Amino acid sequence: MKTEDLIPSFRARSLFLLAPLLSLAACTFNAERPGDGGTTPPPGPTPIAGLTAIRIDPANATVTLDLTKAPPTQKFDAYGTINGHEQKITDRVSWSSDRSIVATVDKTGLATVGTSGGIATITARNGNIGGNAHLTVQLTGVFTAEGAGAMPALPANPGSKFNGTADTSRAPELVYPNDHVLFPPNVFGVEVHYRKGSNSNTLFELHFKSTMGDFTVYTRCVQLADGCLYAPSRQVWSYIAETNRGTGPLQLTVRGTDDNGTAVGKSATFTMQFSKDDVRGGLYYWTTSGDTGIMRWNFGNTTATTAERFIGTQFTNGTCVGCHALSRDGTKIVASVGGQNSGKVLLFDVANAKPLANYPLAQLSQFEAWDPTGKRFVGLYTDDKKTGPSDLITFDGTTGMVTGKISVGGRRADHPDWSADGKRIVFTSVDTAGSYTDQRPGKSGISYVDDDGTGNWTAHDLLPAVAGKNRYYPAISPDTSFPVMVFNESTCPSGNNYDITCDADSDPSAKMWATPLPPAATKLVELAAADGPGVADKGTTNLTNSFPKWAPFTFALDEQHTLLWLTVSSIRQYGLRPPPSNSSSESASGTLIWMVGFDPQALSNGLDPSFAAFALPFQDITTSNHIAQWTQEVVGIIP
Repeated sequence: MKTEDLIPSFRARSLFLLAPLLSLAACTFNAERPGDGGTTPPPGPTPIAGLTAIRIDPANATVTLDLTKAPPTQKFDAYGTINGHEQKITDRVSWSSDRSIVATVDKTGLATVGTSGGIATITARNGNIGGNAHLTVQLTGVFTAEGAGAMPALPANPGSKFNGTADTSRAPELVYPNDHVLFPPNVFGVEVHYRKGSNSNTLFELHFKSTMGDFTVYTRCVQLADGCLYAPSRQVWSYIAETNRGTGPLQLTVRGTDDNGTAVGKSATFTMQFSKDDVRGGLYYWTTSGDTGIMRWNFGNTTATTAERFIGTQFTNGTCVGCHALSRDGTKIVASVGGQNSGKVLLFDVANAKPLANYPLAQLSQFEAWDPTGKRFVGLYTDDKKTGPSDLITFDGTTGMVTGKISVGGRRADHPDWSADGKRIVFTSVDTAGSYTDQRPGKSGISYVDDDGTGNWTAHDLLPAVAGKNRYYPAISPDTSFPVMVFNESTCPSGNNYDITCDADSDPSAKMWATPLPPAATKLVELAAADGPGVADKGTTNLTNSFPKWAPFTFALDEQHTLLWLTVSSIRQYGLRPPPSNSSSESASGTLIWMVGFDPQALSNGLDPSFAAFALPFQDITTSNHIAQWTQEVVGIIP
């Protein structure tokens, strides 16, 4: 396989060196990944008396899979330490592979490569004693586009056309995905957008290159706005994603030439990366499409390509459904109806697709949050008075009845979020002297209440209000061992503490920040990579990165790093695709839902923990989409 120098990493803090990765004795992969299950060991062999350790030879092996040839094989042998002496026990152990898509292994220790590149852990076991080895499969693949990408017909040997003289004036411009982006391996529908670079270019080569694989695609320019679109098939994208699952960055470049191969232009190099783990759970978001409603997506669905409509106005007498919150187990949803100055609440049974209680609930509320058990939720409502202090209201999660209040110590609460352990609620602490609605608070800081275990809550301030700023939409990460809060901060025009451009409602200047939560020290770090513009944004930094919400699980980025995912609503450009229209006075463009990888270890070191954002491909990009809320599981039926 052709070798090139690879850029070292997305950041200096995170080195993805293949040799140390392969030397980990306890390297394991998530056997729950769809399509990536390991081989199941046969019934265990006869226990070996005196066995204390198993070693596999070779400990690390590398083979190359060429999709045009028969899959290669690799022989492994097991050696056991028995009563202090090592001997060969290959035929006395059970053999298994944790990634059958990469390789399977038979009872003799012969591994046969599967349909993908990547790293498989090969395990030999006798009784409760086991040993591991690693098989690295490097994948080489050359693909030609189909459909519009092959019109007019591609040359018989398109690769031979790219040997001409290098010409920088013909260099294509990569536009999307954004440079330094992280993807889950199980998200499909990702597109590549680029500009031709020269009208003389009629043939294009997309090259995905890493230490694990070498993938080349030949295509025509499928017109998209003033550039070109390449939409990888599910199979091609799977080859790339599975091969590079959790193994570090890969390079993406585009080259352009004409059908005679006269001269060749090459784009700048973008880097991208795939996490080790698939993303799990479900996503519910509010859309302005049709009569407005709540859409949902199941990340475990392997066949769907577009999100499905879940709740519309049929349950609310025709009134629009907007801000909402999901119970962690996915069985209940509470939604605000009618927007600001309304406060009507719909409590919904997700599994049976019907209201849990009569609509609307007796108590008005906005911006609810569920406790981790799903037995209760909190809300608030101050649109009727718009000033002064306001406590959190507690509701029964089944009946919707008010069960009490949680004192916030004379503060005015907005945008609550409940921690995964149930012991803390963070909230936007709004200026009590101002006259604001819950949807549009001003001059805010961040506070929280802690439960002492007996139902007594104590209020604390975390981030103070800052002149000329607005801090709001706090959200607590699911990792209780190192809880992290992400929040929004908007900047007001000079000399103002309140303005429509900084009222926490689709503010153009909204940026995402993160900090560890107490008892760790407060350490504010901007999610600069996630907040930053892509090529199509042309340097614009006011991108309305609003309402960040966490996926409810902790994942693995690679063998050394954990990973969190979050979503955010943003007006940033989805490559060359036109933005959705918007009726808001704050922006001419509507928002789409974007997803961002987050490395907690980087935050603990005071570094930017974020990767570049990508647009979720299953959403309707012709409408404005907002407030994506996560749940652990998508349950029930579609009404």
